[in-house]
Parts: sequence; C-alpha cells; structure tokens
Amino acid sequence: MELEAPGSTRPEEPDFLCFLTHSPKTVVYDISLPASLKRSVEREVLFGELAALLPVPAESVCWFYRNCGNGLYRVCAVHREEIVRQLEFAASRSLKFDALIPAALADTPETILQVIPGEALPGKYRPVRCRNLKKLYFVLLALTVVLLGVSVFRRYDDFAGERRKLARIRSLWEKELRSERRRFGELSSDRELLAALRAAKLDTPPVSPVLTRLTGELPKTMWVTNYSQNYDSADLTLSASKDEPGLYNQIGENRNYAIVNLRKSRGYNDTVSFFVKLRIKH
Repeated sequence: MELEAPGSTRPEEPDFLCFLTHSPKTVVYDISLPASLKRSVEREVLFGELAALLPVPAESVCWFYRNCGNGLYRVCAVHREEIVRQLEFAASRSLKFDALIPAALADTPETILQVIPGEALPGKYRPVRCRNLKKLYFVLLALTVVLLGVSVFRRYDDFAGERRKLARIRSLWEKELRSERRRFGELSSDRELLAALRAAKLDTPPVSPVLTRLTGELPKTMWVTNYSQNYDSADLTLSASKDEPGLYNQIGENRNYAIVNLRKSRGYNDTVSFFVKLRIKH
C-alpha cells in the first residue's frame, strides 16, 4: 500500500510505503490504560499487559499498537515466524517499504499512519528516497571539497611564497652580519696594532740629544742623578756640590727642550738637589 501526504509535490515517489501482512496467527486486544500515563512508559506498560493476555510467550510474537484515544489502545500480536516469512518474501522480491503492519490494524489510511510497531524494521527493507537530491548533495559536497582544496592550495602557495621571501631576506641579513663581523674583526686587529704602536712610542723624541745638550750646559760642579721621559715630557734630577743660582739661565730653553719647572732642595754635606721638568721639542 502506498500512502501519499497531502500537498505532496512528488507523486512518482510516495511519502510512505506500507507492507500489509495477513496471517491466521494473529490476535487483537483492546487494552485500556490510565489517561494520565506518560508516553515514555507507554510501550513498556502495553507490552506487560499484552504478555499477560497472550496464550504463548511474548518473545514468540511481534506486536503492534495504535492509540485510539481516551486511554484505549488496540494491540495486535502476530506470530514471529509469520513475520519472518513475510520479510523473506519481501526480500526475494526486492520489495522496499517503510513499515510492516498487520492488516487487522489497517482500517483506513489514516489509522495505518497511527500504528506503532513494537520492534523497529531492519534498515535493509527501507526505500531509498530523494535520489536526485542526494546526488545533487554529493555533487555539491564534491564541488565544495574541490573549492576548499583549491583555496587551501592557494593559501599554502601564498604562505610558501612569503616564507621564501623571508628566507631570502634572512640570508641577506646573515650575509651582511658575517661581513660586519669580519669588518669588526679587522677593525679590532687594527685597534690592537695601533695600541701596540702607541705603546712602543715610536715617535717619542730621542733621549740622546736632550742629555747631550743638557750635560754640555751644566757647570762642572753639577751632575745628573736621575732622568725619566714620558713621550714629550721629562723629569730630571741634578745634584751639585754647591748652590748654582744661575742654573736656569745656563740650561735655559733651546731647540731641544724647554724648562717647565725648576726647584731645588738642600741635602747633607752642603749638597744641593735640583728637580727640573722639561718639555721635549720634536
């Protein structure tokens, strides 16, 4: 039996297919239950009432029921072997349907839609509907996957391009860094060499001309006891057996040196020490 919902736009594809079964091994009971009974326990209570009424074990039957209103239920039980035989027949003919219902409960098309099976129908008997819509769905799904793949590939390609750019920039910076480090190493070597040259004091004025000119100007009663030179500055200590008031004029400024400071100090045995600071000329 085919049932079509009102206003259906697909007359070639029924909304509900019903397989009616006729069997002599069928019993029908009218069972009354309290109107306040919750729907969540309705099936369990009905099965318990049916099991109490059946002349055979409840496990040996397949049962169906319909709510007739006002707490009245029509319950139908069919021997399980009959249901199995009907299903095998349907499978041999490749029949597809939404529900298997005993003819005893199929008074009108409206009542057929109200019948509830006690056990769910195996899925292999159910018809496949909306084939065209499902095909369209899978086509759209495949198209979506393809577009998503293209989008992901383009994003990945953009990301890879940016990554390559960053890699090139990083390579250039590393090359520049190595060059700067090499340059810094060369500058450090130059600084060390310059410091060594400065320490060597290669351009320090020679000592010999200064001492030669100085000792040539000293009186015979005077001699040099100490001489130290730091680049263009020299400290000189002179000792004399007597005071020499005109010493400044005797050893005064010349082309080798200039007197910066001169002071004297008297020592033991009437000796006199002169402390002279000179500026060496280049």
